[in-house]
Amino acid sequence: MTEWLRIFWLPSKPVKKLKELPQDAGVYYITALWIVLYVGKAKNLRNRWKTAHHRYQQFKLLHPFGRLHYKVLTTTQLHSYEKAEIARFRPAWNGTARVTFWNLLCLFVAVWGRVIIYVLLLLLAIAALVYLLSN
Repeated sequence: MTEWLRIFWLPSKPVKKLKELPQDAGVYYITALWIVLYVGKAKNLRNRWKTAHHRYQQFKLLHPFGRLHYKVLTTTQLHSYEKAEIARFRPAWNGTARVTFWNLLCLFVAVWGRVIIYVLLLLLAIAALVYLLSN
């Protein structure tokens, strides 16, 4: 299995259901449209997102495509596991400045641009299939 794909098999929550996260320690991944955008750690996943997380506004903008995947770990495993995952995936939001209007606008355009491209490719494939079947 491709390494990045394993994250999408982990339990996850959409932005609207972050209050349902477990109260366990763990590493979390913010994803959208099969892209890992951010990796973080928390001693209590629910509390980390119950209060204003510094990436919340960016994450909220990803709705309905954004999800927070998580892996429950012991507190002793947190730091080394998070560092290894950041090195493995090199997420775009790790190590970047906090949210600004322009960051959010660029993210919005990138996510919705990708959605539009996927829809156009799907429509093109359907049109090609209809064309081939009609001949």
